Amino acid sequence: MQDAVSALRDELGPSTSTAHLVRTFRPRLPALVQAITAKIQSDVTAYAGRSTGRRRKLIDMAVAGAIEHFLELVQDPNASSRRVDELFRRMGHGEATDGRTLDAMQTSLHIATKDAWREIGTVAVQHGIDAQALGMLGNLLFDYIDHLSTQAAEGHAGGRDAVQRDRGSARSQLLEELLAGAPPRELQSRAATAVWPLPRQLVIMTVLGADETDLPVLDDLPATCLTRTSSVPAVVICPAEAAPGVIDAVTRRNPDARCGISWAVRPDQAPDASRWAERVLLLADAGVVPDQPVLHCTEHRTQLWLHSEPALRQRLCQDLLSPLLAETPNSREILSETLLCWLETRESAPAIAATLGVHPQTIRYRWKRINEIFGETLHEPEFIVQITMVLKASVPLWKSGDQSDFERYRGEDPP
Repeated sequence: MQDAVSALRDELGPSTSTAHLVRTFRPRLPALVQAITAKIQSDVTAYAGRSTGRRRKLIDMAVAGAIEHFLELVQDPNASSRRVDELFRRMGHGEATDGRTLDAMQTSLHIATKDAWREIGTVAVQHGIDAQALGMLGNLLFDYIDHLSTQAAEGHAGGRDAVQRDRGSARSQLLEELLAGAPPRELQSRAATAVWPLPRQLVIMTVLGADETDLPVLDDLPATCLTRTSSVPAVVICPAEAAPGVIDAVTRRNPDARCGISWAVRPDQAPDASRWAERVLLLADAGVVPDQPVLHCTEHRTQLWLHSEPALRQRLCQDLLSPLLAETPNSREILSETLLCWLETRESAPAIAATLGVHPQTIRYRWKRINEIFGETLHEPEFIVQITMVLKASVPLWKSGDQSDFERYRGEDPP
């Protein structure tokens, strides 16, 4: 800008100095600032407000500061721009943090430029400045406005980055508070900061990579998702209606991953949903449920329930199934399978035989042995209910190779 000011001075010549031009214009400044500010508030909806309000004062300060600084630059191109530059960067930053684009600010700059140029041009003509000098003065003004626009854009970019960082932090905190069961009021406040409206129902997904050292790729999921990859398994929370698309996106980007999917719950039930979604993966590892890429908790509710208290299952197994635990491994397997089939179906020997693929006489022999080891307890309703649940929980573990129940029965420490 220094060269442009020097050229303007040469063009003006000795009869009209830039200093004289500025001195002549400066008394007009207060009225011009007031007129421009009023027009901005009138024409730019985003900046409308009371003529004595805080926004009016900020616009007033920006307009006055910019015009005053331009006049200083016309006299001295080395005049410091730090104060005005910082002001416009802060304004751009504020637009971003308020969630607005720079459109309103650019419109205001256009209004200010038009009105200021008309006033400057009037003064210049009154002092006999020729067309070429007037054009050079106009170019100086437009270059200066471009400079201010650049400062606002830099501030806006910085504000946008800050919002993203703050929003990301708030979303991470919201996820943790959901999983921790924070009170509804705290969740609502955090959700507002995170710009993540609490859904009426949400779904929680736990995600394991091919092995525990592989973190799943979750950074390109829709904005409707909250994600955590800092722990194993990774966690994704999304509104219930978005869950099918999110599941598809996760599995498509992570073909070797395994996912546990809760059913839809209210936000205050998120800790339970997270526990179910994680446990269904553990049950798959234990062989209790099929090991599939996507495990929906709704399909395994009974086993989730039966394994919700592992220590209680172990205790009931020792108390109720000790006659079975005392049998040889082969006898234990066939007797438990037969007893569980009968408890679940109450069918006849031929029907149970057909289900298990053996001869009816084999079932009768097994049933005779079951009656021998359990005796009259098979006629007690409470015992039947309990043993049914314990067998449904324990038989899949036994079939998958878990020997801990038998080691406990023998008084050995399970591995």
